[in-house]
Amino acid sequence: MTTPAGAHGYREISPSEAQWAEIPRRLPRPVAHRISWLLALLTTAGIFLGFRHWADLEGDAWAGGYRLLDVLGLASIGLMVFFSLGGWYLHRFNMGLSPLLLGLAATAHTLDSSPEAPFWWAGTLLAGFWLLVDFLFLLRQTLQVRSLARSLPPGSELIPERSSRTKLLLGTVAEGLWALGAGLLAAGLWWWTLQIFAEEQGRTAIELEQASESDLWAAPALLAAALSVVLLLRVALRCCARGLVGRYAWHLPFGAGPVELSWLDGERAGGQINTARDTTEYRCICVAELVQMFPEDEQDIRSSSEVSASNHCPIHGIDAINLLEPRDFASLAGSLWLWDELSPLPHVDSASSGSPLLIGYCGGAFPGYPGTSSTTGTVEILDDAESAVEVGRNEEEGTPYPASAPSVGVVDKIDLRPFGIKGHAVRFRHARAWFVPET
Repeated sequence: MTTPAGAHGYREISPSEAQWAEIPRRLPRPVAHRISWLLALLTTAGIFLGFRHWADLEGDAWAGGYRLLDVLGLASIGLMVFFSLGGWYLHRFNMGLSPLLLGLAATAHTLDSSPEAPFWWAGTLLAGFWLLVDFLFLLRQTLQVRSLARSLPPGSELIPERSSRTKLLLGTVAEGLWALGAGLLAAGLWWWTLQIFAEEQGRTAIELEQASESDLWAAPALLAAALSVVLLLRVALRCCARGLVGRYAWHLPFGAGPVELSWLDGERAGGQINTARDTTEYRCICVAELVQMFPEDEQDIRSSSEVSASNHCPIHGIDAINLLEPRDFASLAGSLWLWDELSPLPHVDSASSGSPLLIGYCGGAFPGYPGTSSTTGTVEILDDAESAVEVGRNEEEGTPYPASAPSVGVVDKIDLRPFGIKGHAVRFRHARAWFVPET
C-alpha cells in the first residue's frame, strides 16, 4: 500500500486509464449551484405571492418605532430579492449562500413572530439538504481518491521547487485571506450600520419617510458575513481533503477523468517552439527569422517563452517533420511544433520525464496544480498555471477544433497507438502534421 510522501515531498503514482475514469464525479458545478439558487428563488417568490406582498408596497415598511430587528428583517428581504435576481449569474458561491441567506431571513422573521417564518425555514431546510447531498458526493469522491492513491504502487518522492512550494502555499491560504477580508469588510459595514441606526432607532416609518438608511448598509454587511463563512468552509474542506488523501503527484493517463485536462495545453495551439528548450540546436532559425521579419519586436520575441516555429527551419520546419521516422515522430508527439495550429493536440504518456503531473490532487475540494518533474527528483508547477479544473465546473467550452484534417497534400499517416498515444498523425507536403484522435 502506498504511503503519503514526507512533509515537503509528493509521492509519484500512476493510475491506469480505467482507474482514473472510475473516480466518481459530482454534478456539474453550474447545475448544482443553480439548483440551490432556484430553491431560494422559489421560496422568495412563493412567499411574495402567497402573502400578497404587492398589496403591502404602499403601507408602512415597519410598525411602531424602528428596531434593530427591523433592520435585520428589511436587510434580509432585500438580500433575498437581490440574490433571486442575480444568483443565476453569480453562481460560484450559491451552494453555501443560499441556505445561509434563507436562514438569515427565517431567523429575522421568527424573532419578529411573522407568519412567514415557517416558509422561510422550509426553504432553508431544502437548500441545506441540497448542500448536504452535494457534500456527501464530495466526501464519497474524496474517500475513493484516497483509497485509489494508497492502493497504487509508489514511485519516487518529488520535492517541489521553491517557487512551486510558494504557489502551493498561496493556493491553500488564498481563500483564507479572502475570507478574512470579507469578514473585516462585514465588521466595518456593521460598525457603520450601527452608527446610522443609532440616529434612526425608535422613529416611525412616517418620520423616516418610509426609507431607513441603516438597512441599506446592513444588506451588504450580511452578504459579506455570509460570504466569509462560505469561504472559510471551502478552506476547511480543502485542508481536510489534503490531510485525508495525502501528498501525491499523479501521472495522468490518456482519457477522461475527474478533472479537465485543458490546462495541459492551456489553450495553446500547435506550431510553437519552446525558446528555452527547442532552440539549443545552432541550426534552428525560428527566432532569427521572426526577428528579421519583425525587428521592432526583437526584445519581446527574444524574451518570449514560446514563438511560432519557422516552416523553413532545418530543425522545426515542415521538411524536418516529414523526414522523421515514425518512431522518432512518436517520441516527439508532445512537442507543439510538430502540429498545425488548428490541429488537436495529443495527450502523450505522462509517465515520461518532464511530462505534466497533477500535483496534490485530492478530489473536487482541491483539484491540484499541473507541473513537470525533473531527473533530479524535483517537481515544478507549470509557468502561469492555474489550479486544475474539476470536470463540469466551467460552463464555457474550449475553442472547437475543425471536424477533420485536410484531405489533400497528404504525405503519409502514422499510427501512434503502438507508442501509447490513442490516435494517428497525418503529415502533409506543405503544412505541419495533424493529430486525429481515436474515436
